[in-house]
Amino acid sequence: MISNELMKKHKIQRVWSSSKKEDSIVLGFIRAYLGECEDGKWLVVITDKSWEESEVLLMNTRGTAVKRIRQSGFFTRMSKIYPREIN
Repeated sequence: MISNELMKKHKIQRVWSSSKKEDSIVLGFIRAYLGECEDGKWLVVITDKSWEESEVLLMNTRGTAVKRIRQSGFFTRMSKIYPREIN
């Protein structure tokens, strides 16, 4: 998941996720997250096998952000999720 620190730092408005099959872990998949920033930029967070943030990128357009997620082997389908409450 995108950490609260990143959510606050980049002022994330909406979040989408995508998954990737990973046979070497119990859950069977890992996730990548796409966050829409308040300033129009897009945050890409790719997790590793322990579901920790392994790659964090800030992109200018949604298209380039989704392309980066797909290049990492994640599924094309993106599911909209809502950001956690930030206090």
